[in-house]
Amino acid sequence: MKYRKELFTIALLSIICSSSLLVNAQENYPVPVKTDRMLFYLQRSFNRNTIIYDLNRLPDGSVNPKKPVNIYWIRYQDDGRKAELSYLQNKAFGIRCKVSDRGESGFIMHFNYFDKREILLSKTNTGDYKAFVNINHEMAELVSAFIKSESNSSGMPQSFKFLEFHGISVMTGKLISEKIML
Repeated sequence: MKYRKELFTIALLSIICSSSLLVNAQENYPVPVKTDRMLFYLQRSFNRNTIIYDLNRLPDGSVNPKKPVNIYWIRYQDDGRKAELSYLQNKAFGIRCKVSDRGESGFIMHFNYFDKREILLSKTNTGDYKAFVNINHEMAELVSAFIKSESNSSGMPQSFKFLEFHGISVMTGKLISEKIML
């Protein structure tokens, strides 16, 4: 636990130093406006619509332990409106969360489709929550993810080829990325 607290202190400093940096998973894709609740976003090769992963707070300001993250679309191809994920979209792009340590108010998350990499939702020293993931053997604040899919003859995504994570290294404050073949 002590190592984790030191790690998040370093992460906080690196995030403050690099908070003006934006990571864009693909050239010419829109970058969603960063809000105080947005943890990270996911884009896909199928179209430019973007999935947002927001912190879900209760009215008293604490994180909802039953559902710590709200997930929704920004439909850039439909005038930028917000929309819910369908049942099948949630199966692919949703996340599972479990409490990691009640005293630390942390959660361990996994994508429903890709569960080989833990995403840690942790409270920083300033009281903010950030999503952290291991990118190229370095802990990083997760900023965005990108999924490359292969489409069938009718143009619908049929299978995922790779997942890219983009984030800010906790140790160096630099942007780092990793492509994971699926």
